[in-house]
Amino acid sequence: MLQSNPAKGIKKLTIEKQTMDFWTIDEFKHFLSLLDSTEQSYKVFFLTLYFTGIRLGEALALTWKDLNVYKQELEINKSFSIHKGIVTITTPKTKYSNRRISINKSLLDQLIEWKMIQKSTLESYLLKQSDETPIFQFSSNLTNKDLIYRKFASICNRDKNLKKIRIHDFRHSHVALLIDNGEDYTIIKERLGHSSITTTIDVYGHLFPNRQKSTADKLDQFF
Repeated sequence: MLQSNPAKGIKKLTIEKQTMDFWTIDEFKHFLSLLDSTEQSYKVFFLTLYFTGIRLGEALALTWKDLNVYKQELEINKSFSIHKGIVTITTPKTKYSNRRISINKSLLDQLIEWKMIQKSTLESYLLKQSDETPIFQFSSNLTNKDLIYRKFASICNRDKNLKKIRIHDFRHSHVALLIDNGEDYTIIKERLGHSSITTTIDVYGHLFPNRQKSTADKLDQFF
């Protein structure tokens, strides 16, 4: 029988969290400036990612039925994936991922304008647009993740000085934008579809400004 624990005294490995990259609004606007006039479909797509924080699969699964023009909302209720040519539409990551996201008027206007362009594009392929048409269908074929990844890389390579981020970092960029505009954890949790506010705090807590100084300043009124 061992008289002592051989593992005693061994230090636990510290696993550092991966650095979170995101674009500020100015960096995102610069990215948009790299697109040309023939890339309106991609402009609207990336605007939607940046100003909603939805996941790539959620964005590709959106149909026109999911856009409520009058309430200015997008309903997130499914996710899209394609493997070896087989399209799969699944329920979102968790039950909390089923959500409605309010969108700003400028984004709504862009989506409405894109809908008219898409209608004309699909008709050129003898296809009819309907409520079940994916919002981000750009041609006769469904848009898949690989197409988005390749296009995103191609646009970013137009300016070697542009900070490199991943598609998923659009989600982080949205959160950073919300925090910069004073939104709290609860609103961010709802928009991202997190199952727990603890998840939101664990992932994004470090982005919130340190409020100790402002708290201390408020105490001056008692002197």
